[in-house]
Amino acid sequence: MFSVKRSIVGISKQSGFSKSFISSQISIRSKSSSSSSSTSGNDKYVKKKKAGMDISKVPLPYIGVMSDFYVPPKLTTCPITSWPKLITRRIMLFALNTYNIVKFKREIGVPLEFNAWKDKGIENYVRANKVFAQACSEPQLKAKASLLRRKLDHSCGKHLIESLSARSLSFPEDSKLNWELKSIQNNPKVVLFNIIPDADGIACFIQFILKLKTSQKISIVKNQEVVKEQENSVEDYLVYSMNPISKELLLVGKLFESDHLRGLKPEMDVFDQKLMQRFLKTSSDIYRTDPKQTK
Repeated sequence: MFSVKRSIVGISKQSGFSKSFISSQISIRSKSSSSSSSTSGNDKYVKKKKAGMDISKVPLPYIGVMSDFYVPPKLTTCPITSWPKLITRRIMLFALNTYNIVKFKREIGVPLEFNAWKDKGIENYVRANKVFAQACSEPQLKAKASLLRRKLDHSCGKHLIESLSARSLSFPEDSKLNWELKSIQNNPKVVLFNIIPDADGIACFIQFILKLKTSQKISIVKNQEVVKEQENSVEDYLVYSMNPISKELLLVGKLFESDHLRGLKPEMDVFDQKLMQRFLKTSSDIYRTDPKQTK
């Protein structure tokens, strides 16, 4: 277990988003009708659909990254002319994240345990990397996915495990991968705290983003000889889904710092189901490169 100090929690614009996203999953649009009996029938159908698609009934491992949440960029990486707006967004983010914390206390009624959540989050991150290295070193292709599912079942979300499985298949069969956490460089910080409501608008799940900067060492061994060894400083914005009642906490993906142009509101169309499925798959890949760096 890694001990971490308590840090100031960041802010989130996403409290409003969560409701709109969840409502898109639990409600349907009924066509207007001049007939009162038809309207009544549609209302009953909507209520039935809501009751049957309550996200609180969805297993936590299936709840991936909910949207392209706003992650405050470093001021030093942005034009000076954008600093006033970026500072304003941080203030708004702080206020909205505070609102989510108040909502959590009022509706869930369990203690806030940020230190314990951060410790568990780091533990799951380390476990994911170590098990991935084991899967890459596994000589039998069919055994890779099985090993990942078995060892990460209670640490990572379904989409993330699938992403790790796909990556492990591309690793050279005659090589082995070793991964080691050398140190945690900065105090881990929760930069987003987002409430996921049920069909009645009551908080049931939590999704938060943890900023984690670490020093990591990887080595590739072939024919019992180290062919590559590298130690890097890595900064990640890791996304976690959590059931605060059962205290189940899963690593579900990773996001990157937002650019200086976008606002706090998610830019993705959350009502586009095909787009959402692609986003769930993409965001679950914790080894992908920041798309802004490839442009």
